[in-house]
Amino acid sequence: MFRNDHELPSFGRLEEKLHADVAVIGGGMAGLLTAFSLKNAGLRVVLLEENKLAGSVTARTTARISAQHGLFCERLIRDFGEHLARQYVSAQLHAVTQYRKLADALGVGYSVTEATSNVYTATNGPSLEGEYISALRLGAKAELRAVDGLPFPVREALCFPSQAKLEPLAFLAALLPSLTVYEHTPVRDVRAHVVICDSGVVEAEHIVVATRYPILERWGLYRLRLRQEQAFLLALSGAQRIDGWYLDADTRGWSLQQHGSELILGGGLHRCGTPCGDAFERLREQARLWFPEARETRIWSSQDCVTLDRVPYIGRYSAATPYLHVATGFGRWGMTNSMVAATLLTVEILGNHYPYADVFSPDRFFPSASIEAMVEGALYAVRGKAKRLYAAFECEASRIASGHAAIIRHHGRQYGVYRDEKGMLYAVSPFCPHRGCALEWNGAEKTWDCPCHGSRFDYTGRRLFHPAGTALKTLYEREI
Repeated sequence: MFRNDHELPSFGRLEEKLHADVAVIGGGMAGLLTAFSLKNAGLRVVLLEENKLAGSVTARTTARISAQHGLFCERLIRDFGEHLARQYVSAQLHAVTQYRKLADALGVGYSVTEATSNVYTATNGPSLEGEYISALRLGAKAELRAVDGLPFPVREALCFPSQAKLEPLAFLAALLPSLTVYEHTPVRDVRAHVVICDSGVVEAEHIVVATRYPILERWGLYRLRLRQEQAFLLALSGAQRIDGWYLDADTRGWSLQQHGSELILGGGLHRCGTPCGDAFERLREQARLWFPEARETRIWSSQDCVTLDRVPYIGRYSAATPYLHVATGFGRWGMTNSMVAATLLTVEILGNHYPYADVFSPDRFFPSASIEAMVEGALYAVRGKAKRLYAAFECEASRIASGHAAIIRHHGRQYGVYRDEKGMLYAVSPFCPHRGCALEWNGAEKTWDCPCHGSRFDYTGRRLFHPAGTALKTLYEREI
């Protein structure tokens, strides 16, 4: 996770009944920016966060503010048509400018610095000429150029100049003084215009769900329209300095980004819950190959929600709930899309027209972009349910080595069992409490991961990521 000299203040939990124009659920970048934008528009806003502000995806961000989202321009034109594709790019370019203007207005202009975004292709990879032409058609000031200065040869790179890099906590700290915030306040339900928490409620004319994965499942069928992806990152000191950031055109490749005196190396992108082996060790091996004199300072993973067509859902939660709004599915571009979400939702709640709203509408469905992803998601769900019935039992609990886990059967029931380095056993239900899919062991991070919808749990059963609403059931060591 990124180092930062700023620490966000703490806030108490909600323990009363409040009335507001808007209740915002979720204290990451999207929720905080949306609350700030609505507050600046003159509305009474209450923000509710389950744990700590900026404690989940925002804490793990690589903090890129960019309108370049991998190889995306040709795909957008093919799947959406040029009109909607132009909407998407225009919204992203506008968001980059908005960050700079807002940071200056808040007196933290230093938190947003200019950077260059590059998508590169390997020496034996395809040309980026088609993507370059498409980017120009959609209004981006793109450049196709040769690259040197990287620790490996590159055929060419597609460059978006004048993008930005963010110091997220410094920026967020400047937003908070004007906001009404409650931490440690999980939302249990929403009934009409009432947000129900453990020890308080908020009545609001409008409700925004900005929780990365939508927490309300009665509407929108988001569990069928989202998947979660995971990637791994390593911070290095003493590595050669690289200006801007570089992303491999092949999603299975590597990313490089300078952050202060450190270089961030990323890779290992995969669907959450699918086997990834020792992804951290592969990252370390690559770092040793390219930067043998560098020293590892931190290593972590990031997890992102992705829509069927890879364009976020921002707007009305469902046709049945005109007072309810959502912002989700940002993929790896959460910082830029958070600003898009704040702008779009503020305009929508005020009853005005946002010129780029159509492409982000949660009601959209483009068969060319969505059907294959929907079928893939359905297959993961079927496999997850089938594995519940036909799980392979690897060994007895007594034979599990330290630092390893296995699925066992005990008194007719299945358990996921992990033995820590001190020999202590931790036994949990190996089925996700969200929809019952069989969990996969992630040895790199010592977690139980759901391949169906991306919920994750540590080896003690504590929930780390939604959509699961509860922890895993546990069994005491003496019982096994």
